This record gives sequence, C-alpha cells and structure tokens, in this order.
Amino acid sequence: MSEIAILAPMPTISRALGAALDPERQAVRFGPTETPEERSARIRRNDPAPGMVIRLQPDAPSDAVVAEAKRILPQLERAMTPPPAGSQTGAALRMLEKLNASVASPVGPDTLRMRACFLAEAGADLPAAAWDQGVDRKLLRAFKFMPSVAEIVEILEAEIQPLRDKIARVRLVSQFERKPSDQTERPDPAEIERRKVALAELQSAAEAQAKEDREVRDFGMWMPAGAEGKTGLELAGILRSHLAALDGPKLRITQERIEALERNAAILAQLAAFEVVENRA
Repeated sequence: MSEIAILAPMPTISRALGAALDPERQAVRFGPTETPEERSARIRRNDPAPGMVIRLQPDAPSDAVVAEAKRILPQLERAMTPPPAGSQTGAALRMLEKLNASVASPVGPDTLRMRACFLAEAGADLPAAAWDQGVDRKLLRAFKFMPSVAEIVEILEAEIQPLRDKIARVRLVSQFERKPSDQTERPDPAEIERRKVALAELQSAAEAQAKEDREVRDFGMWMPAGAEGKTGLELAGILRSHLAALDGPKLRITQERIEALERNAAILAQLAAFEVVENRA
C-alpha cells in the first residue's frame, strides 16, 4: 500500500502577515493570570475566570499584507485537499502497526488490517497533513491501550485544526477592502455662523421647555385650602378666587388649569345633552 506524500510545501508567511493573523495581538488582559493546570482545575469546578480579556479592534492590514494573503490562500487551501481515495489505507496501517506494538493490549493482524480500513474510511476527508509520520509520535504518546477508530480520528482532527484556523484568518485578511476615506470640507464662515445661531436657538428652546416643565411640576397640582377633593367647575371656581394673591409662573399655570377645567366641563355638558336627546329619540 502506498504512503501519502505531501507534494506541495507549505507557503512561507511573512512577519507582517503573521502579526495580522495573530488573534492575541490586540488582546488586553486585566486581573490575575493562571497556568494551564489552574485553568483546567477552574473549569472542572465551574468557577469564573479570575481575569478579563478585552479584544480590541485590530488594525487594518496594509495593502502588501492583503496581497500576500491573496497569494498564499490558494496554496493553503490546496494543503487542506484530501489525498486520492484509497491512499490513506497505507498511512492508517502504518499508524496502527506502531500503536499495536506499543500498547498494552495489542490486537491480531486481521483485526489490525480491518481497523486500518475503517480508519482510512473515517478519515477519508482529512488532508495529507493529518497522515504525516509526525502524527505517529503523538499517537504513541496519547494511548496506553489500543484506541478506537474514533479516538484516533480525534487526534488527526486536532492535528489539522491549527491549519484550518490559519486558513480562516488568511481568508479574512484576503477579503479586506480598504474603504476610501471621506474628505470632509470645512464649511465657509457664513455656514459656521448659521450653524452657531441654529444651535443657540435649539439650546434656548430646550432651556425654555425645561423651565416650563419645572413650573408645571411645581405649580400644576397646587391646591388652595378648601379645594381638596374638588373637581370640575367647583375646583375652577376655588382656584379663580385665589388668583389675586398669585403672581409669576404660579399665576400663569393656575390660569391655564382653570381654562382646562372649564373647557373639560363644557365638553362634558355637551356630551350629557347629546345623550339626553338620544334617549328621548
């Protein structure tokens, strides 16, 4: 059975593109840090993280970095292409033969060849990098007993995950389009003065509205002695009898209240008369 050969070498990435691909370059950590062992123990306890990481908006890549990303992206994507069908079987048998000789529970040759076929079938969509001999050493270190096909595929998937992440970040950089900067012209002095006047008018209107709101809040519910519980025209009459002693905003607000009370009373009287006519008809 033929071994898998990686024909095309991985493209070299410049330092500038590597910095643009680094997801941690714009990360700022606040609070204490933790070791990998402490992090694993915290996750098992379901405790919150001791610190906080804020990822800032990354800087826009330069035109040279975008061009490089577009150039190497096809090479990286070709590296993720699965090898020809059937060529994985030889690599799968090689991996399993090494494992079988190193684990505490070896299997027979027939079972080994059958598992190699199943492993090749399960990993048929994996790229050639997953079947490299360098992965054999990770398998030997990972298992003390003969693993299942699913467990081996997990190791192969983890081996190529960094490459998948890199391709995804390179694709994002290659798709970056620099937007033309908006050149805002400074308005002429007459326009600036007009805007100042308009702003002053808006501020004056806002201040007047705020003043009126304060006056309504302060005097809109004022009730003189003896007016408690009164409504309608009766309340309007009591308020009118106290107008001579009022002045300023309190006088104006009370007059507006009287007008509103009388206006509402007139509307209610018209409605009552209309109901009487309707009932008679």
